[in-house]
Amino acid sequence: MLDDRFYVSRGPLAIADLIEGLEVSLPDPKFLDEQIAYPAPLKGAGPQSIVFLGSKKNIAHLAACNATACFVTDALSVHVGAQHIIPLITKTPRAHFARAMSLLGAQMNIDDGATAYVSDTARVHPSAVIGAGARLGPDVVVGPNSVIGAGVELGDTSEIGPNVTIEAAIIGVNCTIKAGAVIGGRGFGVDHDANGLIDIPHFGRVIIGDNVSIGANSCIDRGQLGDTVLGNNVKLDNLVQIGHNVSIGNGSRLAAQVGISGSCIIGQDVMIGGSVGMADHIEIGDNAHIAGRAGVMRNIPAGQYWGGTPAQPMKDFMREVAVTRKLARRPKKDSDET
Repeated sequence: MLDDRFYVSRGPLAIADLIEGLEVSLPDPKFLDEQIAYPAPLKGAGPQSIVFLGSKKNIAHLAACNATACFVTDALSVHVGAQHIIPLITKTPRAHFARAMSLLGAQMNIDDGATAYVSDTARVHPSAVIGAGARLGPDVVVGPNSVIGAGVELGDTSEIGPNVTIEAAIIGVNCTIKAGAVIGGRGFGVDHDANGLIDIPHFGRVIIGDNVSIGANSCIDRGQLGDTVLGNNVKLDNLVQIGHNVSIGNGSRLAAQVGISGSCIIGQDVMIGGSVGMADHIEIGDNAHIAGRAGVMRNIPAGQYWGGTPAQPMKDFMREVAVTRKLARRPKKDSDET
């Protein structure tokens, strides 16, 4: 379901309305009148929801799916039908799902809805903008030109620097967000179908725990469906990018210019050096360490030290560096000079 603090629901809508103008086939026209209330992730979707399935690797999630309908390729439609879910057969299920999302919901405007609650001891700069229904706890400080969106919750004693933008977020107590950070913006996601490119809507949230520090000009994208989560005592340096639906465990620390792609899971007390890049859907175990400028393309087990691009265990990486140096310094033979 959409969180009504941050989003306005436009459902329920008939399947006929959701697929109008799209290249979709159904097993029976009678399903056109079925009502859809909201978009949902495949795993755990409830009744009156719509989902999509575009890859074999996600078929297992259907076991916990009770959606009404699913955008799906022809090759995978048999799996959807077996779960008594209406298959909406298309060559581009993700793109069609995105178009349905945009019809079923919208982000709440900053001036739409209930009056904001601001504690008597909160200090809000006159140039800051506080959105409808936002809640600012005791001793919160909001700097100049910051924008706190509709429904945002700021815990006690949190400090928001100048020119910060926060939307679709719930933030714990005693957090610090430095200048220029953007929390809860729409994540990066683009797909295409016969109607052209579409930016995929994001109807999730950002959930930030207690005692979290977020550096200047860092960006934390809200979830597409579901949440982006930072645990307690997470520390982000400046210029850090956290993609949608990422989860970061308690006490993890990320140095400047780290980029985490969508749906990564980072454990507790993980240390990530500067300028590390991480592919999507990567899992990093507790207490792992990643050296600066590493390019992480596969999962890292708990407690291990990795480095290099593509990243690998540090001993293997250093061995490769040593061998490469020896080869570069090897004296040339006469035959090499001709």
